[in-house]
Amino acid sequence: MFMNYKLDPQYPGPIYKQIAENISRAIVDGQLPAGCKLPTVRELSAETGAACGTIKHAYEFLEEQGFVEMIQGKGSFVVDRQKDTGSRKEKAMDAIDQMFGQLESLGFTPREMEIYLNLKLRGLEEKYDVVKVAVIDCNPETLQIIEKQLSQIGYAETAAFDLNRIAEDAEKLNGDYDLLLTTSTHFAQVEPFIAGGKTLGMLAMTPSVRTIIRLAKIPDSTRVGIFCASDAFSSVVRNNCQEMGDWSESMSTQLMGIRAGEEEFFNEHELIIVPEGYETFIDAEEKEMIRAFVLGGGEIVPYNYRIDRGSFLYVEEQIKRCMNRKRSM
Repeated sequence: MFMNYKLDPQYPGPIYKQIAENISRAIVDGQLPAGCKLPTVRELSAETGAACGTIKHAYEFLEEQGFVEMIQGKGSFVVDRQKDTGSRKEKAMDAIDQMFGQLESLGFTPREMEIYLNLKLRGLEEKYDVVKVAVIDCNPETLQIIEKQLSQIGYAETAAFDLNRIAEDAEKLNGDYDLLLTTSTHFAQVEPFIAGGKTLGMLAMTPSVRTIIRLAKIPDSTRVGIFCASDAFSSVVRNNCQEMGDWSESMSTQLMGIRAGEEEFFNEHELIIVPEGYETFIDAEEKEMIRAFVLGGGEIVPYNYRIDRGSFLYVEEQIKRCMNRKRSM
């Protein structure tokens, strides 16, 4: 294990910043010494459950802040911050001198250099423009799933908000975010807290076709349980599993992180439904329980919950509009 931490679904900012903060804290505390090679994007994605694009964004942010250096073809390394302040400035000045020297040798005048430099800088600024998206729902599992899907839209920076704290967070939501999203189930609850000038988008969520097919094949006599982080997500699963079979009427739920009854829960069931990305919600002991359950012949079925295609296209269009509006200001 690299960092040995779980992502906090209640973290108020985007996932990439949470990852960057954990790494930078480990660097400052000396857990990651100068010269230490960080995991690849794919490795850290597998460990944290965050999308590869999110990890890449975190590494880029850490490089901007001077914590790491990304070397093409070699990887990302912790910077010696005691030596770095002067050397970074010197390297920057040397690189600029070399660039101007090359342009001068090609016959460009200082004025022409300025024009082209400004064009490149403008493109670089656009690269770092982001649309800040707030996602509001009643459970951490759905919030994590939505954030992961929205991370596919490269210039969307998402943050999760608990519906139960909507009154406390309303000022922040209306002030700091370009686009607000909630599920169709909670739209009517969220709408009264949103200021008139803000866009509140509605997301329709649905289990994936693969999940529906797998659940539909469960024999009636199977003892099925739900292992998740919140009662709210358990209700989502129950509602969507209604009338799939006799097993759907007798499902029991065990909440992650609650030791009482966990061992009995795994012993009493043959198949257990878990939220997609459940690894971020459990600790080492619970991972071992799941491993033992599977080795003993039990089956773990991830409940792949998704923004439906129509909603995703709507959100993508809204984000593009927000981006165009920001760039035209």
